[in-house]
Amino acid sequence: MLHPMADPKLQALGRVPLFAHCSKKELEFIAREGDEVEVPAGGTLTRQGRPGDTFYVLLEGQAEVKVDGKRRRLLGPGDFFGEISMVDRGLATATVTTLTDARLFVMSHAQFRDAIKANDGLMLKVLKAMGERLRADLAAKR
Repeated sequence: MLHPMADPKLQALGRVPLFAHCSKKELEFIAREGDEVEVPAGGTLTRQGRPGDTFYVLLEGQAEVKVDGKRRRLLGPGDFFGEISMVDRGLATATVTTLTDARLFVMSHAQFRDAIKANDGLMLKVLKAMGERLRADLAAKR
């Protein structure tokens, strides 16, 4: 008997800590809401101080986060960013650049809004992560 192959995008999203407790149905919804993109090494994904209109989940590769020109963290598969601008529609708080060729799951503001509205648990996780990042950046500036 032939079994249908699992959707690679669904498998990748299921490994992301942000989505770890989502049901298969919720993951399928999130996967439908977003797109996958490939970005070469050296690609700038967000630029601090510029409008942010995309939520990113790194599926493969590495990226660097800089705030005020200083490296704050390295990102790897499963890490996400862009959520702050998605929540408040404000300017990007960091510049994120790929260090290697990367594959990302991306959502526009409208896609992100629809996914968050459909899952209260996901919204709480995003808000918690956003608060942790803002506090870490504030502490790093001191």
